[in-house]
Amino acid sequence: MKAFELAQQIEDYVIGIRRDLHRHPEIGLNEVRTMKVVTEELSKMGIRYEIVPDGGIIGFIEGNQAGKTLILRADLDALPMKEEENNLKMKKVVVSNTDQAAHTCGHDGHTAMLLGAAKILSQHQDKVKGKVLLAFEQGEEMGGGIFNLLKRLCEIGADGVWGIHLKSDIPTGKISIEQGPRMAASFSFNVLIKGKSGHGSRPDLSIAPLDCFTDFYSNLKAMRLSSLDPYKTITYSIGMINSGTASNIIPEDLQFSGTARYLDFEQGAHAAKEFKRILEKVCDLHHCTYEFITEPKECDLIVSNQKECAQIAKVAIEKAVGEEALYTSPAWMASESFAFYEKYFPGIFAFLGIENVEKGIGAEHHNVFFDLDEDALKLGVAATVQYTIDFLNNDNEITFTPDTRDIKSLFVANGFAQLIRH
Repeated sequence: MKAFELAQQIEDYVIGIRRDLHRHPEIGLNEVRTMKVVTEELSKMGIRYEIVPDGGIIGFIEGNQAGKTLILRADLDALPMKEEENNLKMKKVVVSNTDQAAHTCGHDGHTAMLLGAAKILSQHQDKVKGKVLLAFEQGEEMGGGIFNLLKRLCEIGADGVWGIHLKSDIPTGKISIEQGPRMAASFSFNVLIKGKSGHGSRPDLSIAPLDCFTDFYSNLKAMRLSSLDPYKTITYSIGMINSGTASNIIPEDLQFSGTARYLDFEQGAHAAKEFKRILEKVCDLHHCTYEFITEPKECDLIVSNQKECAQIAKVAIEKAVGEEALYTSPAWMASESFAFYEKYFPGIFAFLGIENVEKGIGAEHHNVFFDLDEDALKLGVAATVQYTIDFLNNDNEITFTPDTRDIKSLFVANGFAQLIRH
């Protein structure tokens, strides 16, 4: 199978789907039109599918003989934001028709590429040894659909999973599939510090929660040097602070929240423990109390490319589009629900470049100027098709131990009980 030539032949189809989805974006768990587009396209291809309520869509491609099963995953949702009509340099080829949602992360491209791969694989089922599950996930941005979709996929069973995320800082025509950690696990925190309110003229009669917070914040910044392994990447930040009502009133309390992201579970667990230790000591020093609205809880949901799968992907890309397409990229410190799949199936999460300076494309994801170079989509389709064929034909052992916890326990243990749906 000449995957890249086949992808070139349906390039207009893939771009057309992407533009249609971009014009009509829908946010998590409200992807009514988007799911209708996907199911209608699957029906045209003769692909059987089922809808997973509050989860997404699973399509089924049966090969010409028994074999392994591979999940191909894409996400459906847009972001609740308005986008600019221009990218960094010129007018975009397509913009959202609504002020309330926009595909400023690239999920429209992900869905279009998976439909393109499905089109090729369904037309060449004689080349497919085994079964392909097409997983279109709802609400990835807010974790809305992953529980129900993953639960159903585990019931069906599979031997591996593949996904692609467009990447705004990788040049068009390049793809990154290195083994090891690729996207970060994270924990969030939301804390209420309680002091004692009073008049601004007599701060000595009050207990200012702001003083307590600034001391804590200084210690939090110092934690990287004093407590954390410098050879293990971690980032943490505070994104919200709320306190006070008037300039001459020392407020009763202060609320702050933020996140931490890391590529090593032990580092993340230690950071969560240190966060709580520092907060307790500083609050005690300032005669304040505190309570967790959201307690920092270590999470082991790191997206990591399994080593044998990474080797299969490397060979597949060299075969489909050439060795020059391979690109080395550092891990992305954002988080992704793809990590949930990899708890149960050995996986690859590829980064596909969409940066094109001449076209003004390169703004960061979730940015109003975000745009994607549609020339990259055929590469994603070709890589998906070739990896599918090569993975299903691969008889070598893949070193992988699935998580022994049931899905509900996995979500609870990692602090995502709120994502459990029925």
